[in-house]
Amino acid sequence: MILLILRFLLLIWPARTEIAESANTALPGCSDSCGGVAIPYPFGIGPNCSMSEVFEVSCNTINRSSTPYWGDFVVLDINLSLGQVRTSIPISYQCYNSKTKEVEDSDWWLSVDPPFRYDHERNKFVVIGCDTLAFVNFINDQNSYLGGCVSGCGSLESLTDGSCSGIGCCETSIPAGTNNITFWFDDKYNNSDVYSFSPCSYAMLVEEGGFHFNTGYITTSQLKDQNVSVVIDWVVGNTTCNAARTSKSYACKSKYSNCSDSNSGPGYVCNCSDGYQGNPYLQGGCICLSLSLLLALSL
Repeated sequence: MILLILRFLLLIWPARTEIAESANTALPGCSDSCGGVAIPYPFGIGPNCSMSEVFEVSCNTINRSSTPYWGDFVVLDINLSLGQVRTSIPISYQCYNSKTKEVEDSDWWLSVDPPFRYDHERNKFVVIGCDTLAFVNFINDQNSYLGGCVSGCGSLESLTDGSCSGIGCCETSIPAGTNNITFWFDDKYNNSDVYSFSPCSYAMLVEEGGFHFNTGYITTSQLKDQNVSVVIDWVVGNTTCNAARTSKSYACKSKYSNCSDSNSGPGYVCNCSDGYQGNPYLQGGCICLSLSLLLALSL
């Protein structure tokens, strides 16, 4: 019986080491969260804590409240398995002032450098207004695409909550691989004819499911200073998994990890193998769930 127990302990000891090393999801000596948001490697807070500078996050603290920033973007969460970071960005607006006869607007451009791209399946371009035409230019590594959305309404009675088919609200998809987006309003459609009940128009890139049209957006300026969530894809490297596995820079460091090629451009992402969870980008980062429970009970 004692011999059997010793054999069992010898078998699980390497896995026990793997578990002990995976207590943190960040590099040693680096913080793994900011403002309640987990910041796992390859991202990192501050210098020398990320895989490269493009993954570096800053933790800004004001009045004892901390917020993680990735460049100019506020980080909402980071998903290792999907290779995605959710961020918060402002809404672009155009408002007509009936007293001055002037239009106040804010056109926006959104740009990320490779290995980051705006997710074409989880984001959409949305325009809101009763006298609105907004254009959008999508740019990826190879091409540029010009699109637009027209939104109009003759009266408030024609609007329907939740509907975004051109009456008060218009939406369109974005191309795959997009890393630069610019949108602007056509000056001819400036709300001057409908300002009595619709003073503002809005344009935004927004996460699918993160926005639902409300008729109150037409009659007020409540969206003028608001933010919405956007999903950005990220990868490591600029090659395929087959090529990366033979390189010293191969990013899938955990023994129990695998590699998946990106479907939106060069690069790949790492995931823990089936039956394991954790951070595949760290040595010893993927844990066997059942073994972890067994070890915890044996201590």
